[in-house]
Amino acid sequence: MPRIVVTTAGGDLVRSLWAANAELVGRVVEMIEALPDLPLYIEGEELPREQRASLLAQAAQVREATTRTAQAMTPGTSDDLLRGYDELRRVTFQSARELSLLVLTHNRAVVEDSIKARHLLHQSLDDIDAIERSVTVARVKRSLVERPALGTTQTTQRNDGLRSRLKQGWHRRHTGRDK
Repeated sequence: MPRIVVTTAGGDLVRSLWAANAELVGRVVEMIEALPDLPLYIEGEELPREQRASLLAQAAQVREATTRTAQAMTPGTSDDLLRGYDELRRVTFQSARELSLLVLTHNRAVVEDSIKARHLLHQSLDDIDAIERSVTVARVKRSLVERPALGTTQTTQRNDGLRSRLKQGWHRRHTGRDK
């Protein structure tokens, strides 16, 4: 918290106070207006005359703007209030409609994107299943083919043998079950 000190021309202390940073400018302006001809020190440094004049001019502008704003905000008549209320209500309803249309449009886009994503997911899963089936078939075929011993020639099997082996394996797994 900065310290503000006002002294006489001879250096005698007239007033001393601590001000929060947020209140510093307002307190300095108050001191300048209350004691315009006396030296003013902030944290030990004297405030020059040019800065004093600048602070006073800025404070006057702020006061004038505050007064104009307060006058502009005071209602004129009840008719003005009614017109303002009607306008506010109309703008509020229009904004609500526009917002609801925006939300509906966004929701529709989200639903469409989710439908596309679901379709792509199903396509991907079907592709994965097809690949898995083809890999499984290839493994079964490899396991059913007799592997020749080292140094012997490979004999080829006919499809009838593969088919009969598959049927026999199925019958062995399902014997005794009701059909």
